[in-house]
Amino acid sequence: MTYLFAATAMAHLLAVVNIKNYKVSVTFFVLASLFQTVVTGQLLISETGWTFNAQNVCLVISWLANIIVLLAQIRLLWVRITLHLIAVFILPWIFYLPHESASKPYVWAIDVHILLSLLAYALLFVSSLVAINLGWQIKQMKNNVFVAQNMTINSLLTNEEKLFKLIVAGWLVLSCALATGVIFVDGFLAGGMGHKIIFSLMAWVLFAILIIGRITKGWRGKTAIKLNLIAMSLLMLGFLGSYIVLDYLV
Repeated sequence: MTYLFAATAMAHLLAVVNIKNYKVSVTFFVLASLFQTVVTGQLLISETGWTFNAQNVCLVISWLANIIVLLAQIRLLWVRITLHLIAVFILPWIFYLPHESASKPYVWAIDVHILLSLLAYALLFVSSLVAINLGWQIKQMKNNVFVAQNMTINSLLTNEEKLFKLIVAGWLVLSCALATGVIFVDGFLAGGMGHKIIFSLMAWVLFAILIIGRITKGWRGKTAIKLNLIAMSLLMLGFLGSYIVLDYLV
């Protein structure tokens, strides 16, 4: 397991070192994601059930975000660099400071809710990274900085299109996650988790407003970026914040 952690971290670092050589960097990115798949599976899945805690949730989100960026062919340098650095931070955190948590037995209905929640969070997390990069790109273009291939109107529009595809996909999956929570999870608002649901619903509403604004009024640029980041911050407070509170503050 030690070698697997080291190999995963090293592959992520090599992807960063070669970030400007897209083919080489992506090769290491794929390799890192494959290693991380094995690490995630060993930490998360056991014979008795799922083992969820703040560390494992961060690892799963990191792994899913990697897959999403690879499948969506998102070439934005800072998005890929951020994902690599997040993984490099999470791996030693888990390895050197493991948090022991009891596993929860497999229950298909609840498992569907959890998996949908994780996928929604990963999609919307990647959308927030794309939004940040898009905001930087817009600022550079306003300053008339056309020094790279990604500093063109076409690339800006392409990245904006990918941003809204991620938002719509994430919102739809989040809708399914909330619906399955209401249907399948007993005491959905109980157990001290009410704040998680409230923050998630607030984020859901903001993403819905953003999508409607995009369709009806053509929202883009700073308006779309700010609303996306506010909604993602609320989702992060509710989803990831609840695990951190349970693991480290309760």
